[in-house]
Amino acid sequence: MSPINYKIRGKGLPVILIHGFCETGEIWDALAKSLVDHFQVITIDLPGFGKSPLPKGNFTLDEVGLLLNGWVAEQGFKNPILLGHSLGGYVTLAMVKQNSELYAGFGLIHSTARPDNDLKKVNRDKVIEFVHEHGVKPFVNSFVPSLYYTKDHPSMDFVHKIASSTSEVTFLSYTAAMRDRPSSEEVIRKSTIPVLIVAGQNDTVVESESLAEQARLNDKVIFHNLAHVGHMGMFEAEPELTSVIIEFVSRVTKPGAG
Repeated sequence: MSPINYKIRGKGLPVILIHGFCETGEIWDALAKSLVDHFQVITIDLPGFGKSPLPKGNFTLDEVGLLLNGWVAEQGFKNPILLGHSLGGYVTLAMVKQNSELYAGFGLIHSTARPDNDLKKVNRDKVIEFVHEHGVKPFVNSFVPSLYYTKDHPSMDFVHKIASSTSEVTFLSYTAAMRDRPSSEEVIRKSTIPVLIVAGQNDTVVESESLAEQARLNDKVIFHNLAHVGHMGMFEAEPELTSVIIEFVSRVTKPGAG
């Protein structure tokens, strides 16, 4: 069995929500309550986060995707939809690239199919050096507020607590894996299943203009740009994101959606 900690809520079409960097499946709890009346919601802890063990040694995001595809197959979910936030979107793309036939659709929430550019790679290396020297918590203190457009958002303490629980080895392993990930734009371009891309108009981590460009790679892409939102739409625009996801799932389930 793949050692993935997960939680299943509700019945119907399975929608798997994959959290981002320095998060756990708990990040989706509030949103899941709004979605569970419409379909089955599955939240997971990515390997190394929450209660899911970290793979041994160095690993790539493609390898994380392979592990999760194995878990999806083991669970026997029928035509699930994948939705990934930030890092979770990178993993989602890896999963679909490896086995698109498993899925009815997929989506990126504040995430990108583009690889790190040279500047971003340099910044990742600086972060690795900083955390090696100072640990995770000092980084998290500045990292979490930067994710929000709304300063002092009520959810910030909750997110900070989850992020602070990230182990140093998990933090460093994923930072390197994100730095080294390849472009996944071909996954979107060649997709034969529906794709959702959600941007935050004020996201400084993944710019909305870049996501709008990626949305034009395939006419199967549905694009939403959430106003007055940074990188945390599940908190900053919960009602809007709920509606976007429900609409996307309903489109996926219509005959001829693929």
